[in-house]
Amino acid sequence: MAPIVISEEAKRAANLRVLQRSDSEIVDIVGSATHVVLYEFNANSKAWEKRNVEGSLFIAKRSSFPRFKMIVMNRSSKDNLEIPLASSFQMQVREPYLIFRLEKSVESPSEQKIRGIWFHNGKEREEIVDILNRVIKSLIVTTDVESTASGSESVSFAGISSLPINRENAAASLMAALKIGEGSGSSSQAQQTQQQQQQQQQEQRPIQNQNHVSSNSDNAHETNIQNMTLDKKALKLSLMSLLQDDRFLDLIHAQYLKIVKARSSGNINKK
Repeated sequence: MAPIVISEEAKRAANLRVLQRSDSEIVDIVGSATHVVLYEFNANSKAWEKRNVEGSLFIAKRSSFPRFKMIVMNRSSKDNLEIPLASSFQMQVREPYLIFRLEKSVESPSEQKIRGIWFHNGKEREEIVDILNRVIKSLIVTTDVESTASGSESVSFAGISSLPINRENAAASLMAALKIGEGSGSSSQAQQTQQQQQQQQQEQRPIQNQNHVSSNSDNAHETNIQNMTLDKKALKLSLMSLLQDDRFLDLIHAQYLKIVKARSSGNINKK
């Protein structure tokens, strides 16, 4: 009888389900290692001491803060090792360990613990280090963007009051611009016709209650967002937000397929 072969994708899906049992916010696995062992550096004896943690290691992506975690599914006890990854995460490679430093607030407020992860497979350690470097870089960018968004900057409009820069406004503006770009002529004419009809209705019927005021305010806010002109910082902010939006990815992917198809057709015609 032939042995049953389990594909890597099936293993990954099974591991994801296991991780989600302990953390329902985990949405993906961006890296893994088959077997690791945790060590801790003893400052008094100047030596590495083995901890009661060993098993498979995963770099998991989450839908909420913290966006990434390093997790060791512990085979030695019920307590798994979970390290939230932040832009301040520090690590280095010293054979045969991947060394990282825990922040004071994680476990002990009085000292920083230095830990090392031993990998059974040296190639897996290199892959995990590469993934961690990319994750930390992405977190640094996200932190910079969010710190910009929390400031008092605003985006100006022609003849319209300014709106604060935040992920929602910037992303909505970019999406509106992309949708308009698909058919600018007919879309613009339709918008003008709709605005004229709304103006006529407002002239014929006065506002009678607060609900009308609220509706007009919402419409004005939506118009402001659509007319927003993004600077580089706001564009960066919107792109960071939209990368998490499947609608935006679908739109970009559709445009990409059109370009590929057009190039393919062009090459065939040349032949």
